[in-house]
Amino acid sequence: MNAGGYTTSSFDYELPDELIARYPVDVRDSSRLLVLDRATDTLTHRRFADIIDYVEPGDVLVLNETRVIPARLLGRRASGAPAEVLLLQPVAGDDTTWSALVRPGARLRPGTRVTIADDFTVEVLDVLRDGARVVRLLTGPSVREALERHGHMPLPPYIGRPDEPGDR
Repeated sequence: MNAGGYTTSSFDYELPDELIARYPVDVRDSSRLLVLDRATDTLTHRRFADIIDYVEPGDVLVLNETRVIPARLLGRRASGAPAEVLLLQPVAGDDTTWSALVRPGARLRPGTRVTIADDFTVEVLDVLRDGARVVRLLTGPSVREALERHGHMPLPPYIGRPDEPGDR
């Protein structure tokens, strides 16, 4: 990547383990807010509830109200070896066919099936240029029910813990 003189390494930084929030704060607007004053090039540590102090007439505030679905599927291949499928987005307007990231990538070729539960299997249909897969969800209940019952919340790896019911 090299857009505007930046490379991917331009965004590397040291994040000490003790500064990683493993759980969200109970009162969401009490979370930390880092403020950059462009005029003085200084940083100030505040709380998110203070954001109103930085919004001025004419500013645009974009709210992200998207919901994360339990799209991380942990299962086993026919050999019994573990496999993971992370659903990215439905393809072709069909809730049973998705683009996905898989692990182990080299082992999950078209035709491979991953058993998530007795009533839920994922079949790899195709490998995309970027290494992602096209998968089909084979399930007795609806896809939504199967994901709610057997899916896991996809937490970033640096969180360092498995998902828990409170993460939903």
